[in-house]
Amino acid sequence: MKLIMLLFILSVIVISCANSLADEVKNFIPGTYIRFSQHEYGTEYDTLVITIQSSIANEYHILRKWKYERVLDGNQVEPEYKRTETSGIYDAKNKVIQEIETGDIFSFDAKQNLLFTGPTQFKKIK
Repeated sequence: MKLIMLLFILSVIVISCANSLADEVKNFIPGTYIRFSQHEYGTEYDTLVITIQSSIANEYHILRKWKYERVLDGNQVEPEYKRTETSGIYDAKNKVIQEIETGDIFSFDAKQNLLFTGPTQFKKIK
């Protein structure tokens, strides 16, 4: 009986470790991601902060902070700021988060520390 119980406990441990290792993307997701772009019309700073909202439901809180420093007729205009908060659900099969309100898809490249939403690329900093 003790041997059966020991084997059962060991199998549960092995399966849970395998599941957590198998989903490298899910473990990678929480963090802060940044994007910077500069062009003739201005400079844009974009930050995403993704945190776990409910691990049971695979739900994540997504905070987006955006700053745009516009250049108009060669002069810098007062910066524009935008802050949005939303949530998304992680799809373990496709390894993406789908944002609840807009349906936007966030995909991840854990090896290169990147997040993608459409063609837009963010770099994970922490």
